[in-house]
Amino acid sequence: MWTFSEDDHKDALLKRRIKFVVEKGAMARLFKSGTSSRLQEELFRKLKPSSIAKLQSQDEYDRWLSELLEDDCWEQYSRNTLREDRWAYFAKLINIVIYEIASNRELLSGDDWQRVRQWLHLPLDSNVFYFLQQIDPEFPATWILKGMTKEQYWEMQGAARKLAKQYGIPPIWFEDAWVS
Repeated sequence: MWTFSEDDHKDALLKRRIKFVVEKGAMARLFKSGTSSRLQEELFRKLKPSSIAKLQSQDEYDRWLSELLEDDCWEQYSRNTLREDRWAYFAKLINIVIYEIASNRELLSGDDWQRVRQWLHLPLDSNVFYFLQQIDPEFPATWILKGMTKEQYWEMQGAARKLAKQYGIPPIWFEDAWVS
């Protein structure tokens, strides 16, 4: 006999969001072949909505995300080397999954969403860089993600936050570049 609980439902929602992101064509090609299921399991273990909801400041969020990205668990899923992929492809993947979690009202409350959306990092790629350089030609874009360093990543996130502040929006809204 099947039993259903709210926690089981939330776990299923989280797994579905992760599966959707990891198996998307463009994202799937960025990671080592044959590791998709294990990568999804790793993301499920690491990205708990309750952990995100507990964060209370941008600095706390940034530290949490940085520690997550610096975890060597990602090496087994890296298509190239972890040094080349960590701040590029893993940062992009994790930022997209976090956005999927945070924006889902069944996984995070409306109050938690309103608080954390200001801190979410922008998933970086050429579409986003092109979009941001249309807004601000001085935006520090790196057109090739592979090999992105921690310093480059934080420089671009800082520039996105600064630009978002000028427009009075959360930086994650620049993800709208994907529909432009």
